[in-house]
Amino acid sequence: MTIAAGFLCPDGIVVCADSEVSTDSEKYEESKIFTLSASDGPTVIFAGSGWFDYVKMTVDKIMGRAAFMTHAHEIEEIVEQTVLEVHRKHIRYYPAEPKPFFNLLVGIRDESGLRLLLSSATSVRRVTEYACIGIGETLANYLSRGLTPQRESSEDAALLAVQILDQVKSNVPGCGGRFSEVVIVTKAGQILRIPPSSLLDIEYRARDFVRLLKPLLMSFSNPTLPESEFETKLSEFGEQCRRVREESKERMERARRGRG
Repeated sequence: MTIAAGFLCPDGIVVCADSEVSTDSEKYEESKIFTLSASDGPTVIFAGSGWFDYVKMTVDKIMGRAAFMTHAHEIEEIVEQTVLEVHRKHIRYYPAEPKPFFNLLVGIRDESGLRLLLSSATSVRRVTEYACIGIGETLANYLSRGLTPQRESSEDAALLAVQILDQVKSNVPGCGGRFSEVVIVTKAGQILRIPPSSLLDIEYRARDFVRLLKPLLMSFSNPTLPESEFETKLSEFGEQCRRVREESKERMERARRGRG
């Protein structure tokens, strides 16, 4: 089962997804984010949820038809036509119940700017801020409303996206995978994929922060706590955050030297 989300930021698009594909008989790790980039055409990024074979088939069809397009509105038309075609030609005639289903997130960049599309059943619409799909979408929507990654730079939104995925994978049964994926398409430049090792480090750091925050929240909520004790808790929180950050930087440096 999948959780995927897309955020339309002021300077780019961030798309994230978990990495676990599950069927009735097995589960395995596979990328759920697909990209199309040409030097003289739009850059397109896809993420899908639902029946994974149908996600891949639909994305393959869109990418084949979009490879020689030059404008985002052409890609948008191809997405709509292909989604409808797959429902008419394949899902409609599936010989059993329940019928297959899938949703797509499609980020597009061309010379006119950025746009984010959401397909749900046979509908395709533009998204103005963010969208979440998959089994974990309820929790992901709740977290996205509070953290508002779409209001940040794409770089900062990517950090928040990692934490949203981590919370969903930790709290929604059937949604998981060892790794998460986060991909950034800015207004100019190449597609950026955050390395899995960096994603894991961000997840661990965020978990440490939540653990450290609990005593401070309890102190903040206690109106009878003397001001001096609150100041002590606040100072301890700051020192612990600095220590965790330094430990994280040391882990990343050791990992970098190991790869070198």
